[in-house]
Amino acid sequence: MTLFVELERLRDAADFYRAAFGAEQVATHNEDGRLSAVEMRLGGSTFNVCGANPKREQEPQRGGPFFPKAAGAVNAIVNLTVPDLDAAVRSAIAAGATVRNGIETDTAGRRVAALFDPDGHIWGLVERQTVTTAIAA
Repeated sequence: MTLFVELERLRDAADFYRAAFGAEQVATHNEDGRLSAVEMRLGGSTFNVCGANPKREQEPQRGGPFFPKAAGAVNAIVNLTVPDLDAAVRSAIAAGATVRNGIETDTAGRRVAALFDPDGHIWGLVERQTVTTAIAA
Protein backbone atom coordinates (compact mmCIF):
# COMPACT_ATOMS: atom_id res chain seq x y z
CA MET A 1 0.00 0.00 0.00
CA THR A 2 1.21 3.49 -0.80
CA LEU A 3 -0.27 6.68 0.60
CA PHE A 4 0.43 9.77 -1.47
CA VAL A 5 0.85 13.13 0.21
CA GLU A 6 1.91 16.55 -0.97
CA LEU A 7 5.65 16.27 -1.61
CA GLU A 8 6.51 18.99 0.89
CA ARG A 9 4.54 17.14 3.61
CA LEU A 10 6.25 13.78 3.19
CA ARG A 11 8.39 13.91 6.34
CA ASP A 12 5.48 15.35 8.39
CA ALA A 13 3.20 12.55 7.20
CA ALA A 14 5.71 9.84 8.15
CA ASP A 15 6.17 11.49 11.54
CA PHE A 16 2.38 11.54 12.02
CA TYR A 17 2.07 7.78 11.37
CA ARG A 18 4.86 7.14 13.87
CA ALA A 19 3.30 9.35 16.57
CA ALA A 20 -0.32 8.39 15.95
CA PHE A 21 -0.11 4.66 15.31
CA GLY A 22 3.40 3.59 16.33
CA ALA A 23 4.59 2.95 12.77
CA GLU A 24 8.34 2.43 12.40
CA GLN A 25 10.46 3.85 9.61
CA VAL A 26 12.11 1.04 7.65
CA ALA A 27 13.84 2.96 4.85
CA THR A 28 13.84 6.22 2.95
CA HIS A 29 14.11 6.75 -0.79
CA ASN A 30 15.50 9.81 -2.53
CA GLU A 31 15.16 11.12 -6.04
CA ASP A 32 17.56 13.79 -7.27
CA GLY A 33 18.80 14.22 -3.70
CA ARG A 34 15.30 14.90 -2.35
CA LEU A 35 13.22 12.66 -0.09
CA SER A 36 10.60 10.96 -2.25
CA ALA A 37 9.29 8.08 -0.11
CA VAL A 38 9.41 6.62 3.38
CA GLU A 39 8.85 2.90 3.85
CA MET A 40 7.12 2.20 7.16
CA ARG A 41 6.14 -0.87 9.19
CA LEU A 42 2.92 -0.98 11.17
CA GLY A 43 2.39 -4.23 13.01
CA GLY A 44 3.21 -7.00 10.55
CA SER A 45 2.60 -4.90 7.45
CA THR A 46 4.67 -2.40 5.54
CA PHE A 47 3.44 0.59 3.59
CA ASN A 48 4.99 3.51 1.77
CA VAL A 49 4.37 7.21 2.19
CA CYS A 50 5.26 8.96 -1.05
CA GLY A 51 5.37 12.54 -2.13
CA ALA A 52 3.06 13.09 -5.09
CA ASN A 53 4.97 13.93 -8.26
CA PRO A 54 4.63 17.69 -8.85
CA LYS A 55 4.64 17.10 -12.64
CA ARG A 56 1.51 14.95 -12.26
CA GLU A 57 -0.12 17.64 -10.17
CA GLN A 58 0.65 20.31 -12.79
CA GLU A 59 -0.54 18.11 -15.66
CA PRO A 60 -3.55 16.15 -14.33
CA GLN A 61 -4.31 14.77 -17.80
CA ARG A 62 -1.24 12.54 -17.33
CA GLY A 63 -3.05 10.77 -14.51
CA GLY A 64 -2.20 10.28 -10.85
CA PRO A 65 -1.66 9.20 -8.33
CA PHE A 66 -2.48 12.46 -6.59
CA PHE A 67 -2.58 13.47 -2.95
CA PRO A 68 -5.99 14.18 -1.36
CA LYS A 69 -7.01 17.80 -1.94
CA ALA A 70 -9.49 17.75 0.96
CA ALA A 71 -10.17 15.51 3.94
CA GLY A 72 -11.75 12.33 2.61
CA ALA A 73 -11.11 13.09 -1.07
CA VAL A 74 -9.80 9.54 -1.45
CA ASN A 75 -11.02 6.30 -2.98
CA ALA A 76 -10.00 3.96 -0.16
CA ILE A 77 -10.02 3.74 3.62
CA VAL A 78 -7.04 2.42 5.56
CA ASN A 79 -8.35 -0.03 8.17
CA LEU A 80 -6.33 -0.66 11.31
CA THR A 81 -7.12 -3.09 14.12
CA VAL A 82 -5.96 -1.75 17.47
CA PRO A 83 -5.86 -3.31 20.95
CA ASP A 84 -7.31 -0.23 22.71
CA LEU A 85 -9.56 1.98 20.58
CA ASP A 86 -9.81 4.80 23.12
CA ALA A 87 -6.02 5.05 23.42
CA ALA A 88 -5.54 4.84 19.63
CA VAL A 89 -8.02 7.65 19.00
CA ARG A 90 -6.44 9.84 21.70
CA SER A 91 -2.97 9.22 20.31
CA ALA A 92 -4.00 9.97 16.72
CA ILE A 93 -5.81 13.18 17.71
CA ALA A 94 -2.80 14.32 19.76
CA ALA A 95 -0.63 13.73 16.67
CA GLY A 96 -2.93 15.83 14.44
CA ALA A 97 -5.81 13.60 13.27
CA THR A 98 -9.41 14.83 13.25
CA VAL A 99 -12.52 12.80 13.96
CA ARG A 100 -14.63 11.65 11.03
CA ASN A 101 -16.82 9.25 13.04
CA GLY A 102 -16.49 9.07 16.81
CA ILE A 103 -16.24 5.83 18.72
CA GLU A 104 -19.34 3.72 18.24
CA THR A 105 -20.45 0.10 18.05
CA ASP A 106 -21.00 -1.20 14.54
CA THR A 107 -23.59 -3.73 13.40
CA ALA A 108 -21.18 -6.60 14.12
CA GLY A 109 -20.81 -5.47 17.75
CA ARG A 110 -17.27 -4.11 17.31
CA ARG A 111 -16.07 -0.79 18.69
CA VAL A 112 -14.99 1.37 15.75
CA ALA A 113 -14.02 4.94 14.87
CA ALA A 114 -12.86 6.78 11.76
CA LEU A 115 -10.31 9.59 11.56
CA PHE A 116 -8.83 11.90 8.95
CA ASP A 117 -5.04 12.03 9.09
CA PRO A 118 -3.48 15.49 8.52
CA ASP A 119 -3.15 14.73 4.79
CA GLY A 120 -6.80 13.79 4.25
CA HIS A 121 -6.61 9.97 4.25
CA ILE A 122 -9.36 8.16 6.16
CA TRP A 123 -8.31 5.67 8.84
CA GLY A 124 -10.94 3.20 10.05
CA LEU A 125 -9.98 1.95 13.50
CA VAL A 126 -11.44 -1.29 14.85
CA GLU A 127 -10.82 -2.48 18.38
CA ARG A 128 -9.43 -6.01 18.54
CA GLN A 129 -11.95 -8.29 20.15
CA THR A 130 -10.78 -10.79 22.70
CA VAL A 131 -12.16 -14.26 22.35
CA THR A 132 -13.09 -16.09 25.51
CA THR A 133 -13.68 -19.78 25.58
CA ALA A 134 -15.82 -21.39 28.23
CA ILE A 135 -14.44 -24.62 29.57
CA ALA A 136 -16.99 -27.17 30.67
CA ALA A 137 -16.39 -28.54 34.13
